[in-house]
Amino acid sequence: MQVTFDHLVHLTASPREAKAAFAQMGFHAVQGGIHHDWGTYNCLCYFRDLRYIEWIGFMDLNKAKKSDNRLIQQIVTDSAQGAGFSQIAFRTNDIHAIMNHISEKGLTPIGPFAGNRQREDGTVLSWSMLFIRDESHRTYRYPFFIQWGQQDSIRKQEMKQLMQHHHGQPTLSYIGIQADHLDESVQKYCHLFDIPSSLVRYHADRFGSYAEIPAGHIKMRFYESAKLSSGRALYINRPFLCGITGMPQNQTILLEQAIYDFSV
Repeated sequence: MQVTFDHLVHLTASPREAKAAFAQMGFHAVQGGIHHDWGTYNCLCYFRDLRYIEWIGFMDLNKAKKSDNRLIQQIVTDSAQGAGFSQIAFRTNDIHAIMNHISEKGLTPIGPFAGNRQREDGTVLSWSMLFIRDESHRTYRYPFFIQWGQQDSIRKQEMKQLMQHHHGQPTLSYIGIQADHLDESVQKYCHLFDIPSSLVRYHADRFGSYAEIPAGHIKMRFYESAKLSSGRALYINRPFLCGITGMPQNQTILLEQAIYDFSV
């Protein structure tokens, strides 16, 4: 499946405060825009290869609760547990080919759905999103897929300055997920992404034991027992950890109930 990691969704009480926290650390974090139809707004931080973090929050929770957008439905559900990482997205240039791939895997695609938001300068950014029906609560949820209204080459040129930070060009290197049933979650993703079992690697770090797989040019770490200081159960089968490399020093912070692991 020809996809590339696109972005990590971080549900926050205040996207602007999350943006300010990253700006204080030397990142070029910016105001995103408003999703009028969904009752949400966001702030963003871009990295190499068009990867980015999306801090999303509610502008109108009642409108968000009525949205038929699967992502908004997920973050509304997640908001009952509080802030934290919610979902990951992979980018494609052919969303209909991804639909066919999902169907061939015996899964049910949902969508694609059109999306858009108004930038601060008044221009409108558009995209399409595709989801997978997921009946299992035992394993980490499926990602969603996104196709932007512009080619990657154009977007890279437009966002060249946004990917420049005080520390140079750090990048998102891995996403950590606390999986309730680790082996099942790994098999689920290997099946979807056509990843042979020989590429699964088992390691341990200060956060716990994990299985790592390469998916969409990013490392996904499925943790068996993440060592969160509190509220661990809230994050089962959700991302809880984001690794960012290319920093001047190693540092780990907790921001809006999500762990950011910065390393050189």
